[in-house]
Amino acid sequence: MAELPQNPPTNWFERNPKKTLGLFLFILLLGLTYAAEKILAHLNHSRHLALFTERRYINLRECLPGIDVVEVPPAKALRESDGLVEKEYRVRTDADGFVLPYHKYEKPDRTLVFLGGSTVLCLYVEEENRYPYLVGNLLEQDTGKKITSLNGGVGGNNTLHSLNLLLNKVIPRRPDVVILMHNINDLACLMYEKTYWSQNPSRAVIVEFTFYKNLKGLQALATLARDIYIPNLHVATRTLRKKIQGAFKDPDDEFAQARGRKLELDPEAMAAEFRLNLQTFINICRARQITPVLMTQFNRYRANPDGKVKEALEKFEKDTGVPGQEFMRAYHRLNDTTLEVARANGVLAIDLARDIPQDRQYMYDVVHLNTAGSRLAAHLISEKLRPLVTP
Repeated sequence: MAELPQNPPTNWFERNPKKTLGLFLFILLLGLTYAAEKILAHLNHSRHLALFTERRYINLRECLPGIDVVEVPPAKALRESDGLVEKEYRVRTDADGFVLPYHKYEKPDRTLVFLGGSTVLCLYVEEENRYPYLVGNLLEQDTGKKITSLNGGVGGNNTLHSLNLLLNKVIPRRPDVVILMHNINDLACLMYEKTYWSQNPSRAVIVEFTFYKNLKGLQALATLARDIYIPNLHVATRTLRKKIQGAFKDPDDEFAQARGRKLELDPEAMAAEFRLNLQTFINICRARQITPVLMTQFNRYRANPDGKVKEALEKFEKDTGVPGQEFMRAYHRLNDTTLEVARANGVLAIDLARDIPQDRQYMYDVVHLNTAGSRLAAHLISEKLRPLVTP
């Protein structure tokens, strides 16, 4: 008697029993994981326990790594300058956020690192004319050695930010010499915030990292994708936005919340805080067998300031009630403090405030070098550093 034919599988699950079992186990595992997360979240919340992702973080204030963009001075910067050229300035960084170009050697004879704010970054100077790069070129020509000279300047950074960069990103590069230049950003921080450890949204060194955590759904995915896959496009968009807004306001006024109120300056108290950070910089460098170098900051704050500088001081006085001459005294006090700390520690001090003429020929505003100023600074700095490169 012939066997009756068996009924064939009628659906995908019957045709693929192993895959069905695997899918069932995956869904079960996913459900158990979600349930475990919710149970632990409830327990942690009831016990007032903080998850790692809810803790505070140190803010590594650096140039965005791996970018290649162009920056055009916004309208506000052009209005406040006398000689800044409105054109595209290329900005490139390596994987660590150091500004390109620099000579990349597998085994350089000497590695130099410059740390500071926008006066080190030299954003509105052609990349081949920025003095941290030129110093390396000049020292190579003069000594015949292979020199890597890194630009670690970041607009808005003060000495505390540079100490953070020194510990977490400069030391791993095993530099021979680190050159530090600060003044005006420290002065602004101590003047408006009264402390380096402020809650300023953009300059705070300790931050609550809630940005991604507070994003939901597609917004979270889009933001994460933006920061991972299109950082250059994101920066270009921000640059365009700043250019448009610059005609009407300053979108990056980091002390906006403190504007318009009368300030009281205590130059000696600010100098004391500044001195402690400079001393810490020297101590860290020496503990790591790095040669520290201090530089005073070039500027156009002189007894009889010229047009744009005078306008800036008058605007500052109107905004804060602090006379321009009093502000300039506080500024020069920090440069004097730099020299004092260098002398007390037997550290090389490069006095750019003295050696670069206080003139629009070299600076397009109160403290920022133009191309001519950057090239002059490179010659002055390389001459002083030569003995450290060829001991």
